[in-house]
Amino acid sequence: MPKKFHTPERTCVFCKSKFPKKALIRFCLKEGTCIFLDENQKEPGRGAYLCSNCLSYIDKPKFFKKLYRALKLDKSKIQTC
Repeated sequence: MPKKFHTPERTCVFCKSKFPKKALIRFCLKEGTCIFLDENQKEPGRGAYLCSNCLSYIDKPKFFKKLYRALKLDKSKIQTC
């Protein structure tokens, strides 16, 4: 009997749809105050995932509100990396 392999699924923070982990874009929280794009999806720290369909909403204020909530971060503590 062949082995069944598990495919990790994650939820998009904007549209709440589930996708395979590799199909999503990961944003990571570094040192508690710096948000950056985690290209390899291997960085330590709290992460939030975004699907390619919702990438067009990145310039909307609602996107950042959802991203901050997913990362459990207060807006006043954000720094540029």
